[in-house]
Amino acid sequence: MPETIGYHWCKSAYGLWLPGDDRGHWSEAWDAQIGFIEPHALHPGDPVRKRMAAERMKHPAVRFDAAMRTAVENAISECAGDSPWRITAASIEATHTHLVITYRGLDIHRTLKWLSQCTTKAVHQQTSHLGPVWCEGSWSTYLFDDEYWLNTIRYVERHNERRGVGPRPYSFITSVWDLANSGAMK
Repeated sequence: MPETIGYHWCKSAYGLWLPGDDRGHWSEAWDAQIGFIEPHALHPGDPVRKRMAAERMKHPAVRFDAAMRTAVENAISECAGDSPWRITAASIEATHTHLVITYRGLDIHRTLKWLSQCTTKAVHQQTSHLGPVWCEGSWSTYLFDDEYWLNTIRYVERHNERRGVGPRPYSFITSVWDLANSGAMK
């Protein structure tokens, strides 16, 4: 089995990319007669499911403004400083966040839950937003291959470039080249 290099994590803001979204969605599909259908698989758009999901929302959809993005950035920076893993790419968008994180033997699901909790707390403390911050669940991929790892970093960096902030706008990002030169990637 290949060795894990790291993870690509994507977390959407509350109320966005609902089940049934035209772009597809990775929520669990439920059929009343046969139960779950391919849990955690990408499912096609379905306007009825999207409408039903929107009707169940208890709060308005969240779009991160500049203050909320800064609060998320500050929390991630603090978490990264207190952790053995490193972030090699990050993008904090108005609707979602991407992180590429090195593998360090920690339970990634606990780590991601911790990051979600810390960023939510920061948004609530540093802005006037008091409702939910993130949607339920998240999307994470294990990265095993150097080429895939580098392509994922480039993918996340392109998000930042489209926003006009440069590929690595956050102080907590560790250059993949610095990791390679220090031997920390192997």
